[in-house]
Amino acid sequence: MQRVIYEVYAKVVDANGSYNTLSSDVFDSKSYGGDLEKTRIRAEGKFYEVFGAMCKVDTRQVQSVIMMDCYGNVIYQRSVGQLAEVEPPVEGEGE
Repeated sequence: MQRVIYEVYAKVVDANGSYNTLSSDVFDSKSYGGDLEKTRIRAEGKFYEVFGAMCKVDTRQVQSVIMMDCYGNVIYQRSVGQLAEVEPPVEGEGE
C-alpha cells in the first residue's frame, strides 16, 4: 500500500532573519485508512486554516505557512507581513 505524509507548519521570521516554528501538524495516510486523497484534503484544509488566521493578526513580522510532503517537496507556501526596518547605527556609538 502506498503511503503519504504531509506536514503543515507555520513559522515567523524576525528582523535578524532567524525564525521560530509556531505550529506543526502531520497528516499520515495511515491514519486515514490509506486514503491518499483524504489525507491531502485534510492537510490542505489545515494549511488554509492557518493562513487565514495569519492574515488576521499583526503583520509586522513575516509569517509563513508551508505544506510539504514526506520527500521534502513544498506543495504550498504563503507568507504575510514584512520584516521591520532595522535602524542604521548612529555614528560614534559603540566606539
